[in-house]
Amino acid sequence: MDFATRTTTPSTKVPIRLASCIWRQVAKTPVCPETPRLDGKLALVTGGNAGLGLEIARGLAERGAEVVIAARNERTSAEACERIQSETRKPASYAPLDLSNLESVMRSLDRVGEIAAGRSFDLVVANAGVWPQQYEKSAQGHEMAFAVNTLGHFVLITRMLARGLLKAGRVVVLTGDIYIRSSECTRDFTYEGRSGGSMAYCRSKLGNIWFTRELQRRHAELEVVTVHPGVVATGLGGQAPLTGFRAKMRDLFILNPEAGAQTPLFCATQPNLERGGYYHNTLGRITLSPEDPAANDPKARELWERMEALSQDFPQ
Repeated sequence: MDFATRTTTPSTKVPIRLASCIWRQVAKTPVCPETPRLDGKLALVTGGNAGLGLEIARGLAERGAEVVIAARNERTSAEACERIQSETRKPASYAPLDLSNLESVMRSLDRVGEIAAGRSFDLVVANAGVWPQQYEKSAQGHEMAFAVNTLGHFVLITRMLARGLLKAGRVVVLTGDIYIRSSECTRDFTYEGRSGGSMAYCRSKLGNIWFTRELQRRHAELEVVTVHPGVVATGLGGQAPLTGFRAKMRDLFILNPEAGAQTPLFCATQPNLERGGYYHNTLGRITLSPEDPAANDPKARELWERMEALSQDFPQ
């Protein structure tokens, strides 16, 4: 059975679930096919300036897509666009985007609209994310992981829909199976230290899945999927770079960004995916058991309504 047809109902026991993310993931992670081609397609990748996002953006351009990178860092974004254009001969543009500040999100939408020049995006990949190392609030006063990973993407995508920048395309939202540690996603989670930041990240990743399920329910014209790319060495959790023997051991278990991009690219490019589905780099298509927190549709609706209220001062 290949990745495209594999269906798994994973355990909701945290140690078993987290072990399934690591066990033989280097061997099990699929390689995305080079086809179908995406020539003539317009794609937006948040956080596409570095790491996993850069490899996703580059993979889309290699298949023919015109890519827009939406990210905070102007220098690395310009370098990423230059690299993509040099390697693929496909257009790559930059739209400044700070997901932690909804005012920036709205300005970014203006720039994205200028780049689109009347076109609708065929693909949006919500890749950008933060794993806080200490407690911090966003510009609007929300806990930072919630603000960036969950609320910022909610505002970006719902306003793209409202502006006609996204009509009937595919939306791919990156999550992390580490969400299984949590059962809530709120703006007011407070904590101390790196362990608290880890839990804030888990909560936001649960929010990503809830957002995806509700987005698909409310917008049947879209193809919406959530993807766990794998456990990828991107430095997201503040890990110091490894060298020598420790680096070799890491490479036996942890994916590099190019390998980590393969499952998101699969979900961005391949036909006949389950709408609203959840795809995992080692487990294939996930079928959630009723007790899985990600399957809690009432909480998904509550989160959507809460984010609508939090962003009401930022209309289209």
